[in-house]
Amino acid sequence: MKHVKHTKRTTAIVGTAIVGTVMVATAAWAVFGSTIVAGASGGAEQVKVITVVGQQVSTTLLPGEASDVNLAIANPNGNVRAQITSITPGSIVIDGIPASDVSTCDDHLITTQGTLPSPLPTLGKNGSTTVTVVGGVRLDSAAPLTCQGMTWTTNWDVTFQAVR
Repeated sequence: MKHVKHTKRTTAIVGTAIVGTVMVATAAWAVFGSTIVAGASGGAEQVKVITVVGQQVSTTLLPGEASDVNLAIANPNGNVRAQITSITPGSIVIDGIPASDVSTCDDHLITTQGTLPSPLPTLGKNGSTTVTVVGGVRLDSAAPLTCQGMTWTTNWDVTFQAVR
C-alpha cells in the first residue's frame, strides 16, 4: 500500500509540474506575442529674433578713411542662449546728396566684414553684448567731390543659432 500512496503523490507532483509548465509557456507567449504601443508628444521651441543696433564710430569720413562699427546685439529670449554664427555687411542707404549722385557715391562707400572677434560671442538668456567690426566702413580715396555731405546708413546681417 505504501507503494500505491507514493505513486499517487508522484502523480500529483508531476501533474502540478505539467500544469505549471503550461501556464509559464502561455504567459511567455503572451509577453512575446503582444504588441505594445506607446505615444510621445513634442513640439518646437519658440524663439524670438535677436535685435541689432549699429553705430559707426567715426560719424564723418574723408576719402581714404575707415571707421569701426559697433553692433549692440541683444537676445530677447529667456529660454535659450543665442550663438552668433555670422556677421556680414548688408545694404547701404545713402542720403543727403542729389539722387543722381547716389549710385556714383555708393560705389565709393565700402563696407567689409572687417575684423571680427573670434570666436563670435554667444549671448546668454536675455543677454546682450557689443561686437566691434574693426574697419567695417571705408570711404574710398577716389571718392569724387559730389559725395561730400552725403550721409549713409549701413546695414549688417547678424545670424544666430538658438542653443541651450
